This record gives sequence, structure tokens and C-alpha cells, in this order.
Amino acid sequence: MNIFNIKLNLILAVGLGVTGIFSGLYWYHGAFSHVEFTDSKYGPYDFVYFNRIGSYETLDSDWIKIKDEVENQFNSPHFIGIYYDDPKKLIDQNQARAALGFSVEKSEKNKIQAFLDSHSSYKLVYLPEVKSYTTSFPFKSYFSFKLIQEKVYPKVSELASEKKLQPYCLVESYLIQQQNKKFNFDIPFGEQSNRYFLF
Repeated sequence: MNIFNIKLNLILAVGLGVTGIFSGLYWYHGAFSHVEFTDSKYGPYDFVYFNRIGSYETLDSDWIKIKDEVENQFNSPHFIGIYYDDPKKLIDQNQARAALGFSVEKSEKNKIQAFLDSHSSYKLVYLPEVKSYTTSFPFKSYFSFKLIQEKVYPKVSELASEKKLQPYCLVESYLIQQQNKKFNFDIPFGEQSNRYFLF
């Protein structure tokens, strides 16, 4: 075997190895997961939240702030974001609306009023049980956010168009404190779904 063939085989082997590594990473993060919305129900929750208007691209700082404030007073908060705008349809990305917050287990509900008293920007609302279209996506690392943008959000737009949901909101539940970390995505519809519009 001449030196050219040796180099060629080495390049092919490295290329296949790199491809295998990237394929494995994509598989691990759920890139090959099939995203399908099914009929379900969502709620009820006591939702502690604040309204936010601004680009969805800059949500990180808000969630860090919420996490720090909430985890100081609650043991196992359930973080929830409700999003009202499709950024692709907005003329000004900085006008995107969201309600960001959390709910807690029944055993910790007695702490909510004290939290509200010390955090004046938050409000409390009851989110009733509603019918919803739901799906989930595994959370492995921050790379999962990129895959969610590529795989989940286009399906949300397709479903909203197919079902003629207008207006609609997307409820994201961040279940990152359990062993099998995942995000749930719900689109409320039908009776009482208007209670989820908090602007």
C-alpha cells in the first residue's frame, strides 16, 4: 500500500469518526426525535408570574433572575413560560410578549403570599384546567434549545395554522429538576383557554 492510499484511508477513518461523534451527539440531544402534538389537558396551576415585553433572544437573563429569586424561598418550583407571539411574524422583535414565572407544590403554597409581598413585580393568577395540544422534548444541555427552535417551534406554527387557532399562546413547562429532564409544550384551546392570556 503506497503512502497516498495510507493517507486517504486515514482521512476517511477520521471523517467517519467525526461524523459518528456528531451523529451520536445529535441523537443524545433528541435531534432524531419525532415531534408530534397530541390532544391532552393542561393545568390547573396557581401561577406566580410577571409580564415581559422584549425579544425572546434575551430571555436568559430573566430566567436566571427568576431562578435565583424563587429557589431562595421554594424547594421545588415548577418553572413556566407563556409566549404570545411568533417572532417571525413580528415587525419589531422587541415587542414579543411573555409571562414568565412558576408554580409550586401544594405543600409550599403557604409561602406564595410572602414571596409576593417581597417581590412587587410578580402577580398571582389561577390557570384552570384546559384542553391542550401537547408534546415534549428532552433537555440534555443548552444545545437542546437550538434543536427545540428547529424541531418544535415550526410544528407549533403548523398546528396553529391547521387548527385555525387565532389567537393562541404556547405554554412551556421546564421540567429540569426531575431525573428525565424535559420541556413540555402546550397550546391551550377551547373553553377557558382565554384565561391564559395575561396581557
